[in-house]
Amino acid sequence: MEDLAAILAGGVVLGGYWFAFLRRRQTVRPESPDPLDRGTEIPPWLAPLYPLLWPILTGLPALSGGARREGLPARIARSGYYPYATVSAVWADRLRGLALGILGMLAGAFLLGPALGSPLPGVLAGTVLGVYGLIRPERRIEAAIADRRRRFRSNMLVVLAAARGFIRSGRAWDDAFSRAAAGDGVFANWVRFLIARYAARGEAGLREAMLHAPDPRDPYLVRFMDAVRLAASGGAGFEIILATLVEDLGAAMEQEVAERVTAVEPYVLGAGILAIIGYVGALFLQMMTGTESMLGF
Repeated sequence: MEDLAAILAGGVVLGGYWFAFLRRRQTVRPESPDPLDRGTEIPPWLAPLYPLLWPILTGLPALSGGARREGLPARIARSGYYPYATVSAVWADRLRGLALGILGMLAGAFLLGPALGSPLPGVLAGTVLGVYGLIRPERRIEAAIADRRRRFRSNMLVVLAAARGFIRSGRAWDDAFSRAAAGDGVFANWVRFLIARYAARGEAGLREAMLHAPDPRDPYLVRFMDAVRLAASGGAGFEIILATLVEDLGAAMEQEVAERVTAVEPYVLGAGILAIIGYVGALFLQMMTGTESMLGF
């Protein structure tokens, strides 16, 4: 019976792959409608596995704390649509990781199992591979958000300082920031998006732009948005608020750099000591072997 079950399972898998290469590519979409989801094609060999693995994929958000805190579309927007531009691209990557894990389990059980005397090691290795494939998209999104948050704040200081000069010359806040954000940078791109959405939708555009910031709860970003709302409503004091924000942000970044240098300094010192010890050891070795070519004479 076990041999018959193995033959039937192999026939089903091979038949599914044969059918996959004959049919058109499938489009992976989550069950709930999503405005960010434009669909993404998956390889033909994954097509027959999609309906089989979908129940497992739909239960995946319960394993992720980030998915519980906020929805996947919001996290994709915060990451700057990199490395995933659509929700369906995340689902396709999850499907690919799960499929590779199952293939690893089958290969480990049927190929390594006879050599090791037990299919358990191969099954465990495939399980680890599949679990990593499932959580890999979440980790990539979190890493993209963290990197974008770091570059966002550093570029924010440059743009704010430049915009402060244009505001002193009598420019309106939107014109000043449009000129200051003419270059490249995460914050510069976001400010251009902010101005465009505000011109199109007003206050709703400002709220929409906040959803695309890497960290909407960043205190400096919150202060900046309060100043923008003050300037948009015609209130006075925008230049003073902006100057204070530039000073506070510059001090915070200076402290952050100092903390990084302090954390790295012991490792740099240790590496320097090891380099000196290695160089002195090489000199003694050359002298003991009767050559002084390394000494320069």
